[in-house]
Amino acid sequence: MSDQTFTQEQVAEFITAEKAKWETEILQPVMTERNDLLQFKPVEKSDAEKALEQREQELFKKEMSIELKAHGLEDFADFINVEKVDELKSKIESLNKILEARKVNSSYIPDDHKQTTAYDQAASKNDVTGMISAKLSKLFN
Repeated sequence: MSDQTFTQEQVAEFITAEKAKWETEILQPVMTERNDLLQFKPVEKSDAEKALEQREQELFKKEMSIELKAHGLEDFADFINVEKVDELKSKIESLNKILEARKVNSSYIPDDHKQTTAYDQAASKNDVTGMISAKLSKLFN
């Protein structure tokens, strides 16, 4: 190890030189890149613009609620996520098609339904002549 001693002025000059070197080699490129990227930073919205966006959101929610109530689908409001009224209308149409298909599929369909013949109808009324005529009509037709 060498025993060199530096004066306060020499140390200050060395620090100033190294600082200048650091500013030109490292700090300047970083600052230039930051300034270039600042042009892409989104503009801060004013309070009036934020309030206007909030009102537009509330208006759209009310409009969506009214539209769903008009079609009887207000129960599905939590499941529908749209940005525009046009999208809402297409979702409502598709949801109505699905619900109509389910109505048809869930309607009553009898399992043991069979056609009643003229003989069965006459038998249920205890009409003997009707029962005989039904049997004879099968023979001659």
